[in-house]
Amino acid sequence: MAYIKTEEVAQIRKELKEAFPQLKFGVRKHHHSSVGVTIKAGTVDFSDILDDNGYSQVNQYWLTEDRVGKHVKLFEKIIDIIKTAPAKVPGGRAWFDDSDSMTDYFHTAFYFSINVGAWNKPYVCSKAAKKAPKKVVRSIKLPENATISDASEQVARMTAEEQDKFVDDIVSRYPNLADTLMTKLGFGLLEQEGE
Repeated sequence: MAYIKTEEVAQIRKELKEAFPQLKFGVRKHHHSSVGVTIKAGTVDFSDILDDNGYSQVNQYWLTEDRVGKHVKLFEKIIDIIKTAPAKVPGGRAWFDDSDSMTDYFHTAFYFSINVGAWNKPYVCSKAAKKAPKKVVRSIKLPENATISDASEQVARMTAEEQDKFVDDIVSRYPNLADTLMTKLGFGLLEQEGE
């Protein structure tokens, strides 16, 4: 029968804290049969595995790079501590799993889960992620009394390189406007050819 004592959970908490001083853990016992380990905060950037809410459930049976990114070794070490730390407590036992799902027989020392962040409280990375340098965009200055004709005249007088920059700027900053203009220009040219 799955069972874990409070002292065994405390030993897991202690060893995780010693092995990973850069991370803040929450280690809790659930229903005397399982342990939940939550990585709450730290200097490790888990942004590659977190969802939009800053949360990720880790499948301890499937630790691959496509599941946990570059953190495979870290999670392997965490799992090793979860499995071995309880045996270091007087009367404690190491994790085992003698279950046989084919015969509907489940016998394990205890169950455990690992999460990065919680469903209601995201993981907090204490080091700021590197931000991309801000793109400096040169805008066209038009006189206050400028008209649409003046603006189109100015676009028409641009060099090919300036026109490319102008188009790139509209596409990156205002994609909906770029799409609308493209459609209107296309229809305008078709109408002009049809006359």
